[in-house]
Amino acid sequence: MPAGSRLRALIALARATVLISTAAATGIAQAEPVPSPAPSPSSANVATPRTAAEAKARVKELTVKASEIGEQYDEATDALAEGKARLKGLRADIAAQQTKVDQLTAEARTIALIQFRNRDLDPTVQVFTSGDPDSLLARLSTADKVDDNMESTLAEQQAQQAGLDDLKRALDAEVRALADQEQKLAELKAQIEQSVKEAELLYNRLDEQEQAALDADEGDATTFDPGELAPGEASAKALKAIKYAVSKVGKSQYVWGSSGPNSFDCSGLMLAAYRSVGISLPHSSRAMSRIGRAVSRSDLKPGDLIFWYHPVHHVGMYIGNGKIVHARNVRSDLVIQSLSSYPAPYAGARRVLG
Repeated sequence: MPAGSRLRALIALARATVLISTAAATGIAQAEPVPSPAPSPSSANVATPRTAAEAKARVKELTVKASEIGEQYDEATDALAEGKARLKGLRADIAAQQTKVDQLTAEARTIALIQFRNRDLDPTVQVFTSGDPDSLLARLSTADKVDDNMESTLAEQQAQQAGLDDLKRALDAEVRALADQEQKLAELKAQIEQSVKEAELLYNRLDEQEQAALDADEGDATTFDPGELAPGEASAKALKAIKYAVSKVGKSQYVWGSSGPNSFDCSGLMLAAYRSVGISLPHSSRAMSRIGRAVSRSDLKPGDLIFWYHPVHHVGMYIGNGKIVHARNVRSDLVIQSLSSYPAPYAGARRVLG
């Protein structure tokens, strides 16, 4: 590499080092501000149904709508968590790559300094003026090696620099994606809250008898005791997961996006129950419906996951003796009931345990 080209490469190297150091110091771009949620409906702007039947139908419709949006919320939450994990990995990769670039930069500067010290005389002049030509020729051979080292070091530094630039571009893209995901979560949460609030307002307009009838339409609650199961009907892990889920009934609330210990949404309760036996599930009923193996309704065993609606946006657990446990909705919270009493469209079951 000619001296002039090598000098220009070193100058470019120094500039790149400054730019990278500045970028590392300032950190990554901040996520775009999340918009404020839309205002919740008030009694004044919720249309009054003409009949109790219309009110009941609207409450059911809003409950299903909230469940559908809640599924999207859970999926977006999982995607956000995955994105944050990728971001953490990229930051670690960038730190390691920066170390490589810094080391090569230091090596190039050291080699350049050696060249600078040996630049004084033309080699021919040095041969004729040296009192020890053999020693001089050995030094000139070393200088040639220095030139070779400079070329290879600069080439390697530039390659590592390109890799670092690629990683930083990937980091910037991931940051933008996370900002979009957080904005999507805020919008979905606002939509859920709006549907739930409207349903609550309509429900509260019904008299006690009408409210009881609406609740009965979703199936009457019952109780469950593990002693109902025949010996060996449930595996040890399945029984432990069932006991966890059942123990939360009557003590916990339905909260969108929650997975315990005192509040759950439908997939959050399943996630927590399976987590209690060392099995990791995604926080999404739709994602859960793709794991394990499919089982028919007639072949259900305690611990199986059951899904409803098309596309799937609700999940519960079969606990045996024809019963299920699930986080039903924000009005009912967590419920044990018979499978046959739950009116939602059945979508299938999956076996994760056994």
